Amino acid sequence: YFKLLNSDPAAAAVQQGVKGHKVLDTIRDMFLCSDRPVLQAIFLNSNCFEHLTRLLQNSKVWSRSRVTPRYTATLLTGLISSQVFQGRLDSLAVATIKALTTVMHKSPAAKEVFKERIGYTHLFEVLVSLGQPSRHLLKELMNMAVEGEHSSVGILGISNVEPLLLLIQWLPEMDSAELQVFTADWLRRLCCINRQTRATCVNAAMAVRLLATLEHHARLHRACAESLVSLLGSLGSQSLSGGELLQLLRLLRPLEPGQAHPYVGPVLRAVLGMVRKQGLESAMQYFDLSPSMAGIAVPMVMRWPGPAFSFLAWLSLDQDQQGLPGKGDKRKQLYSFFTPGGTGLEAFISSAGVLVVAVCTKKEYMTVMLPDYSFCDSLWHSIGVVHVPGKRPFGQITPFTSCCIGSAGHRTTTPPPSQIPDPPFSGAPPSTRSSLGGILSTQGWGSLLGGKPESVTKLISAGTQDSEWGSPTSLQGQLGNVMVFHEALQPNHVKALCSLGPNCISPFKTQEAELGDLTTKLLLHYSPKACRNPICLDLSPNLLHGRLTGNKVVNWDIKDMINCVGGLPVLFPILEQLTLLTPENHTAADPTGSEFISPTPDAATSPGDGDWVILPSNRSSEARLEKNLVATFLLVLKHFLQRHPINQESLLHSHGVATLGGLMQKLPASLVDVNVLVSAQLLVEQVTYEKNQQLLQQLHTYLLFNFSIWNLGDFPLRIGHIQYMSTVIKENRKQFRKKYGVQFLLDTIRLYYGVCARLGGVANRVCCVVCLCGVIELLLSLLQTSAARDQLFLLLFEPGAADSCYALLLNTKHSDRLRELVFKVRTSSHRTEEELSRMLLEIVLCVMWRGVEGSDDAAWLERGQVFSALTKLGTTNELLLPVDHIKLSLMERMLEWAVTDNREATAAMLPQHTENAVRLLHVVQDFLQAEGLVNPTLWTEKVLLLGVATSLAVCVNPLVCSMSIPHNTLYYFLISCNILLCLQVNKLLYMELHLPQLPDTNGSPSFFEDFQLYCNSPEWRVYLDKYVRSWFNYEIETFSQGHETMALFWKECYESFMVNLHKRERERGESKIRFQEQFVEPFSRRGRQENLRYNSMLKQLHSQHSAVLRQWRGARRSLVCERGPWADRQQSEMHWRVSSAENYSRMRLKLVPNYNYEDHRQASALRDNLGVQQQKVTSESLLLEAVKQVKVSDLDDDILELPEDDPAVEEAGQKEKLVLWEDCELVTQVDVSPGRLELTTQHIYFYDSSTEKEEGVGQDFKWPLSQIREIHLRRYNLRRSALEIFLIDQTNYFLNFKKEVRNKVYSRMLLLRSLSLYGTRSPQELLKASGLTQKWVNREMTNFDYLIQLNTIAGRTYNDLSQYPVFPWILSDYTSEELDLTDPGVFRDLSKPVAVLNERNAKAVREKYESFEDPTGTIDRFHYGTHYSNAAGVMHYLIRVEPFTSLHIALQSGRFDCADRQFHSIPALWQTLTDNPNDVKELIPEFFYFPEFLENQNAFDLGRLQISKERVNDVILPKWAKSPEDFIYKHRKALESEYVSAHLQDWIDLIFGYKQRGPAAVEALNVFYYCTYEGAVDLDAITDEKERKAVEGMISNFGQTPCQLLKEPHPVRLSLEEVEKRKGRLDASPLSIFEHLAELKSFFVEGINDNVPLVKAVVPKNQSHSFITQGSPDTMVTLSQNCLMGTHGWLPYDKNISNYFTFIKDPTVTNPKTQRVLGGPFSPGVEVTAGLFVVSHDGKLLFSGGHWDNSLRVTSLVKGKTVGHHIRHMDIVTCLSTDYCGIHLISGSRDNTCMVWQVLQQGGCPVGLCPKPVQVLYGHTDEVLSVSISTELDMAVSGSRDGTVIIHTVRRGQYMRCLRPPCESSLPVSILHLAISYEGCVVVHTCVEGKDKNGLHLYSVNGKHLCTEGLKEQVTDMCVSGEYLVIGSEQGFLSIRDLLSLCATPMAMRVPVRCVSVTKEQSHVLVGLQDGKLIIVGVGKPAEMRSGQITRKLWGSSKRLTQISSGETEYQPACNQN
Repeated sequence: YFKLLNSDPAAAAVQQGVKGHKVLDTIRDMFLCSDRPVLQAIFLNSNCFEHLTRLLQNSKVWSRSRVTPRYTATLLTGLISSQVFQGRLDSLAVATIKALTTVMHKSPAAKEVFKERIGYTHLFEVLVSLGQPSRHLLKELMNMAVEGEHSSVGILGISNVEPLLLLIQWLPEMDSAELQVFTADWLRRLCCINRQTRATCVNAAMAVRLLATLEHHARLHRACAESLVSLLGSLGSQSLSGGELLQLLRLLRPLEPGQAHPYVGPVLRAVLGMVRKQGLESAMQYFDLSPSMAGIAVPMVMRWPGPAFSFLAWLSLDQDQQGLPGKGDKRKQLYSFFTPGGTGLEAFISSAGVLVVAVCTKKEYMTVMLPDYSFCDSLWHSIGVVHVPGKRPFGQITPFTSCCIGSAGHRTTTPPPSQIPDPPFSGAPPSTRSSLGGILSTQGWGSLLGGKPESVTKLISAGTQDSEWGSPTSLQGQLGNVMVFHEALQPNHVKALCSLGPNCISPFKTQEAELGDLTTKLLLHYSPKACRNPICLDLSPNLLHGRLTGNKVVNWDIKDMINCVGGLPVLFPILEQLTLLTPENHTAADPTGSEFISPTPDAATSPGDGDWVILPSNRSSEARLEKNLVATFLLVLKHFLQRHPINQESLLHSHGVATLGGLMQKLPASLVDVNVLVSAQLLVEQVTYEKNQQLLQQLHTYLLFNFSIWNLGDFPLRIGHIQYMSTVIKENRKQFRKKYGVQFLLDTIRLYYGVCARLGGVANRVCCVVCLCGVIELLLSLLQTSAARDQLFLLLFEPGAADSCYALLLNTKHSDRLRELVFKVRTSSHRTEEELSRMLLEIVLCVMWRGVEGSDDAAWLERGQVFSALTKLGTTNELLLPVDHIKLSLMERMLEWAVTDNREATAAMLPQHTENAVRLLHVVQDFLQAEGLVNPTLWTEKVLLLGVATSLAVCVNPLVCSMSIPHNTLYYFLISCNILLCLQVNKLLYMELHLPQLPDTNGSPSFFEDFQLYCNSPEWRVYLDKYVRSWFNYEIETFSQGHETMALFWKECYESFMVNLHKRERERGESKIRFQEQFVEPFSRRGRQENLRYNSMLKQLHSQHSAVLRQWRGARRSLVCERGPWADRQQSEMHWRVSSAENYSRMRLKLVPNYNYEDHRQASALRDNLGVQQQKVTSESLLLEAVKQVKVSDLDDDILELPEDDPAVEEAGQKEKLVLWEDCELVTQVDVSPGRLELTTQHIYFYDSSTEKEEGVGQDFKWPLSQIREIHLRRYNLRRSALEIFLIDQTNYFLNFKKEVRNKVYSRMLLLRSLSLYGTRSPQELLKASGLTQKWVNREMTNFDYLIQLNTIAGRTYNDLSQYPVFPWILSDYTSEELDLTDPGVFRDLSKPVAVLNERNAKAVREKYESFEDPTGTIDRFHYGTHYSNAAGVMHYLIRVEPFTSLHIALQSGRFDCADRQFHSIPALWQTLTDNPNDVKELIPEFFYFPEFLENQNAFDLGRLQISKERVNDVILPKWAKSPEDFIYKHRKALESEYVSAHLQDWIDLIFGYKQRGPAAVEALNVFYYCTYEGAVDLDAITDEKERKAVEGMISNFGQTPCQLLKEPHPVRLSLEEVEKRKGRLDASPLSIFEHLAELKSFFVEGINDNVPLVKAVVPKNQSHSFITQGSPDTMVTLSQNCLMGTHGWLPYDKNISNYFTFIKDPTVTNPKTQRVLGGPFSPGVEVTAGLFVVSHDGKLLFSGGHWDNSLRVTSLVKGKTVGHHIRHMDIVTCLSTDYCGIHLISGSRDNTCMVWQVLQQGGCPVGLCPKPVQVLYGHTDEVLSVSISTELDMAVSGSRDGTVIIHTVRRGQYMRCLRPPCESSLPVSILHLAISYEGCVVVHTCVEGKDKNGLHLYSVNGKHLCTEGLKEQVTDMCVSGEYLVIGSEQGFLSIRDLLSLCATPMAMRVPVRCVSVTKEQSHVLVGLQDGKLIIVGVGKPAEMRSGQITRKLWGSSKRLTQISSGETEYQPACNQN
């Protein structure tokens, strides 16, 4: 058949057309048979896949030959035939795919065969070669994946995912956009239809294929790409590994700088989909028990340990697919525990998806069902089953031999029908039936489930369960954590365990109080995390390890995985890209956001008086927010923080919230809308719910209350923001009042809503007034309408409020409108002018009538003055009312009050009131007579009425006062008065006699009319003329007299008024002064203070913002570096500068990145007179440049410690208190920063207050006092005013104080630190007390170390260039080809100063000294005008490295010095020195350790030499040096040589000793300029600032002579022979193995743990012994592979024992009862090696990794118990290492990250680890295999399976560099071991995977590859000690190698070596072997010693111990290669 198919492609496939396809179609027809598997096998054996593939290939070849027409034809014909052929080819391809699908249908074996033989890659290549695909072909490939119609994927599922991967790969090759979109859309539908399809795609690593395809974005249609990204998001919600997340982020890297990536929007939404998991939590790792034979087999349980049975597990079951009919029901087994007799317990899920729990006895099978609840819903459920036995406990039951979980287990054999008993009664089972009979109580279950007992319980005969419930099968689902307890769990326990969720790794650690006691009740605990097929580790102590049949599935949650690629900060570049979007780039959201903001703006109806209201947070509301990408970003952040403390901490630690706020301020306004605000609210609410106060505070500061963000938006957004803000504040007023109270709001209004900022000058002032008016109007409206007006009134009456108002009134610049408003506020109500006038009148009236007591002349003089004042006012001012009207009004009111007073007066007061009324009437009468004539309007009805009423009241009768006055007309009133008068004066005027006709006045109603008529009668007229007129004339006369009297009265009043006015004016002047002092000045002062405060606040805001942006720049650098997740597509060249990190020999070896690199082209041009100096380059500006070089990067190292919990252990209840603070200066190499030092009971702080800091550069630091190692008194500018503080990790700070303050700070520091630092001794005493000189004499320290210590004690420091450490020139031969250090001739004469080494110079210098005479007598004689150490000299040497380059240029006024004067050649420099008697420069320490300063790595243009025109670049080395490294190595060797050792004391005498001053100095030609000596200049005596600065500059330039340390000759060093003799005589210390490599011997110790590999043997280096235990043995810690810990006694030296050492075995290791074993099982598959363990420096703690739960554990070696359990890594911890000083521990993990942890100290002893890592280090793309750390050099080094070594800093976690060890093989290389030497050299051991190719590589501290050595053996452990490398190998060799050459000294151990370590004295190597032996390698003992003397008395013991050294036996393996 296949021959026919492939014989003639033309005939078979193309020419016959459809027939050809029919041939292929017959395959499908063939397979429609009953014995399909047999046919599949036949086809496979016939190589059908190869034939079908070849058919496609051949047809393509044939079609090529046919499509090109052999004969000439038209183009059209060619095209048509081409299309026809293409169509036929396509049909053939479709038919072939169909045939392949048919053959592989439902056959996993066939699929595997196809994969192996053909492979989908080859199929893809063949299909691509056929040309562009058709839609039909693409559909067929999808059908192939589903094995059916692809649209039925929901029912069929995905059977073969490979074709889908092929389609994804094909997408970029498709030319048709329509086909791309069609394919991508269907792929999304197929893969995301349900959980099973997603899981299938995830397991096939589809995400990787998708990401690879998306990289070709230029070839993909936008819609297609979006579909693929959406698919990726859906798969990522199921699982996304760290590597895939890294690729996803790298996909988004901008293609062009300044442009956003086109996928940024879709990817952000996809990430939101991944992180926002819908529904309940799913297990990320589980056992997949889908196959029918799957399950976990549990070992036999011989004896049940407890009284009950409890089962707890998480499981998930999918809905059953359409099964084949006729197979019968199945019961899905959850667990089964059966005895050999067939009795036992089981639980299963029935075919209906219901949980059934069963107990099987010998006769019965009892079941209890959980009805109405189906578990087949694809969700994760926690199931707990508890059995409590009735009669006998479980312990008495026959052993459970058949135990399975999730497995069908052993099939129950059904007995024949005759043996099946009748079904028993279905009530409660009898308790006596069997031992298991009483386990169930039906009533109990019934009541528990709340259902009817008969519906949930069932009792059938044993053996019939299969027919009743279906045959058992595996769980056919997913199983999570499983726990079985041997006691009954309480409901609260079950609830607590369930609430932890399916992903809780350590349930008993999480809630120790509630669940801690359950660990003792645990029978077994299986976790998918602790499983490696087929072994399931039992995590309980019972070690019942299970056996898994099935698969373990590992899914990765993006929330966890983000911590493997950089933590939450890796998301911020996405936000940064959003800032680059233009409005057309993103979908605009609803501009008003009306769906979120409360639709009721009306205050009356909106809830809570304008509170912010949003829709509830659910998926639909979030979907609306996703329209806006910034809102989407905030939602992503919210979901990352949700229930994830590690992500919350990551955001805090990286200052992420501040960064978020800073970046959001840069957003385009179009992106900031209400959606962003709502998502910000959701974020804040989430953090509130998480109860993370620190994070919440930062969100408030940088997001919610950051108006710079929200002011970008439109008006509705701003209003919404303010509403929400007020809602938040209302919820917790107290909390917000201090920081975000009224002052904050006022500042915000001024800053963001005032227009003042945009205006200047006059406009600004006008604007300020407008703002003030606005504020006061707002206050007024609140006073009238606000519900809280009472509180506002109270505020207005507070002290200071009135002052402000008065001061506003007085300001002449303010407008009348403002003053008017102020008056309105003070009167507290809005009144008209009339109202104000009326009120003022009332006040005046009240004062003059009621306020003045009495009725005498004096009282009326007072009252009269009011009228005089009014008259005066009226003449000089225009009043609101005429003066007369005001007076009239006053009088009217006074008349009213007079009537009232008289009416209500008591008898005693009546005369006074009467007199007042009379006087008042006179005043009124006079006023009306005088003014009324001129102005008739003054004669008002009211005044007349009141006048008459008053007259009546006074003259007639007080009773009249009670008469009611009618209000209708004056006439009626006068009639009434007339009647009254008639009655009263009837007799007096003889009325009865003369007026007999007068109508009756008895009040008759007709009196009015009668009197009217009567008035016209002659009788009345005659009476008036005759009697009344005569009285009238009298009245006129009387009035004229009264008027004169009143005129006198008014005159007196006026005069009195004027006197008082003058008096008041005087008082007013005084009052003005007092007002000025008490009101105006305080107000002005407050105004100035307010301006200062406001400006300070603005500065602080600016500073904070720039600090945030700077912090982000630093963080961003680590993200875009070559190993970062956002690695720049084009990496820029790195430049370097010298770091301040020092090692323990005070070597500053390290270079760090210089992010502010300046190439100094301008300085080079100016030197060559080419550059135009556009601006004058001042030394200050260049110094600032130098400052930046160090400072900005130091900032990355030292500052921006936003408050975090301090990890130092503080004593309980002891609060930190401030002890003292002083102003001081921090002196660094490049700058002096003013600041403040604060000393507390626990820390030392420095706050930088330099001006640069305001722009974001600063030197702040904070250290625990416990880390201070030394404090030295220092001089600065020859003044004793400074301190230098040295910390444990070699960091140091130089602080300069005021002279009188320094000693106070020093003594207080010593007191707090309890340091025995010799009080305030002088340097001379300090040297004597240190014992350093004796150590050097005895050769216990090197020449370099002694010199650096002398420099330190003498006050020389790296921090002050004028006091830089000074080292001697030691060689005189710089021209020979080879350097012979045995020849004394190559050395310089160390007894003479360097300038007078030749006699000619000496003579010139002596003559100059003797002939010098200073006429002023100020300057003493001197030999040299320059100094051997000054700032210029240091810069001269270090010109090639920053920051010294910048400092040199600053010193040279902005230019490089000319090339000839620069340091360009060591031989030339030596020649100059010997020729020139004025050049006395000695060397600096860098000449002995720092090769980089000899190379021009920064490529500075240093100019050309004048004569040779040679360019100055790298320093020219002596001929005997092959490279800078070689020069340093040989130069250092020369320093340590015998000649220098024998003569160095002569040079010390010159520089530090007795020849430094006095006659000895004169004789030695060693006198320098007077200014260089301490005490020569008293700077404090110079008062003139300029002069003092000039002298300081002179001191700095001349240099300073060190403190004199010795006044007598320095002792001579012992020779090597003398040292040997001395050691032999004392015989008190062991010999160093590295000095006697040829004399090593091996001794062995056995019995620690025989035949179990010894994986760790170490003697901790800092073991403290109290006085009582002095001389007692140290501790040696051993650890075996089975985790057995031993702490043995160890004495490295005893001259009485043949092997020199004493080893006292720990007795607990051999006794099973006392053995201490490391807790917690290791993860399956983890090899237990030395790298997993670290012993603390005091030998009390063991840190261990490799545990199954990703934990880093701390175990007490004393108690043998776990004391710390830290789960921070996302995968297994693979390696650990600690630093030299014991401060830090570093861990590496399979999650590709490393973490640096701080070791907690208490009283100087380690007690554990800080709960949070100090740094998390990223950059590897595979498992980290090895780590090493050096705190003092600030280096954390990690090696990975990806073949890279990455170096980070410890203090800031910054990426430094990546090393890639060279390898010839193309196979992957792993970095298995790492070590750092004390000088920072990194030793790397590499191994090529799959091959035994091993290599050792050596790198310098600055990453330079120094050498490589191939290895024949496999290294198992490695350590560095001093300058040697010790290696153990799998092949059983111990080799000691020289670190620089890697040359070896091997020793055979015969057995594979598992660990190596060197003891602290370098006296022995401890080697752990595979067979459990401990080998101790030391220097051999001379033969004459007798080996019998092995007894030893322990110091302080009462008895002699014999044979305590179990290691006296020499270890002699068969082939010793010693």
